[in-house]
Amino acid sequence: MNKIFKALEFAANRHKYQTRKGVGKIPYINHPIRVAKTLIDFDEDDSDLIVAALLHDVVEDTAQGEQQIKGLSDLILQMFGENVLLAVLEVTDNKSLSVEERKKMQVQLTPRLSDRAKKIKIADKICNIQDIIDDPPEGWSEDRKIAYLDWAKQVVSGARGLNHEMDAYFDEVYSTSMRKLE
Repeated sequence: MNKIFKALEFAANRHKYQTRKGVGKIPYINHPIRVAKTLIDFDEDDSDLIVAALLHDVVEDTAQGEQQIKGLSDLILQMFGENVLLAVLEVTDNKSLSVEERKKMQVQLTPRLSDRAKKIKIADKICNIQDIIDDPPEGWSEDRKIAYLDWAKQVVSGARGLNHEMDAYFDEVYSTSMRKLE
């Protein structure tokens, strides 16, 4: 449990000046907390998984350039161990690629991820879809929201089968959200 609180503090410090893209400008740290809570709600009790969920956007969203990424990765390894670092790096997009390329890579690579990374992907997409409905990013049209939901469904299709209840909940969130948008 101490490791989880340490990860929460670490993530909060890294994300402290960031907000979500929604019009409500919600503090960014709420997102990794919700991803971790989603996993816990579906009886995922692997502490390395929960820690990695709390840290899942730290490298992608707070480190720029190869040197910063390496330094932050080394720090995560030292503080939280190899299992956590590997899961975090697996779900970290390569920001040197275009958004379109990163999205394509997520669809292609998700089936080859570790079990921990797959579970984080599903929980992350659940939370992102809920945020798009409850606090949509400024300027997003209905078509863009629908396109995101469809892309998220493609990503999740490569991560299914590890937690059937969470898979079913993703389907429920997706369907409910699509009905709200159509």
